[in-house]
Amino acid sequence: METAPAHPDPAPIQTTLGSRLLNVFTAPGDVFAEVKTAKPGTANWLVPAVIYIVVGIISAGVIFSQPAIVQQIHDQQAKVMDQQVKAGKLTQAQADQALTMMDKFAGPTMLMLFGGVGAVIGSFAHIFWWAFVLWLMGQLFLKVKFPFIKGVEVAGLATMILVLGAVVAILLTVITGKLGMTPSLALAVSDFDMKNKGHLLLAAVNIFSFWQIGVTACGLARLTGAPFAKALLLVFLYWLAFTLLFVGIGFGQLAM
Repeated sequence: METAPAHPDPAPIQTTLGSRLLNVFTAPGDVFAEVKTAKPGTANWLVPAVIYIVVGIISAGVIFSQPAIVQQIHDQQAKVMDQQVKAGKLTQAQADQALTMMDKFAGPTMLMLFGGVGAVIGSFAHIFWWAFVLWLMGQLFLKVKFPFIKGVEVAGLATMILVLGAVVAILLTVITGKLGMTPSLALAVSDFDMKNKGHLLLAAVNIFSFWQIGVTACGLARLTGAPFAKALLLVFLYWLAFTLLFVGIGFGQLAM
């Protein structure tokens, strides 16, 4: 297994953190070329993580303060209880009691709280998991070693794409008054259902997700010296497998 050369290319001009956060949208190759040769910078992943957390907390506050959204959640829960009653798994009294308990823990305040906590955990989990995936791809498939922290920096900076996507999702949710609205094929669904796997797959076809895949692949290509097309294929196949698993098992069970 090869080890990525420390300085295979001329060191790029050092830019400010603000420039890197903005340039990752327009010139990710230059940003990651700088990341590769520069000393590890905690700010490259910590600042995007904090921004993602702030946007996530704002998103939870804005979305779950919408009466229409809270009512949709209640209606979805009531629909599940009705199905359980019709299947003979619950009596109507048990279903009513369960729905009452759900309403206590799924009110606007609790939803905002859970959303805020989820934003904090999800932000760091997202960055470090993607860093691990990139590091593993370099080790196993591209046969090139690079420091794990460099993968963290790439994943962190690439998260800025999702930050922008989250802002757009907030606006779409407020405008449409529907839960789960993202700049994706889900916009074509008139009655989006978080428990419908077909709808979830449509929601996964998100322009910001594909943008993030491309930017992340660019980072992997820069860190390893691999062709961009090869890095893109690896990242896309991973994303596809993870999304199908998430929709088919993880999210499906969570929605139930």
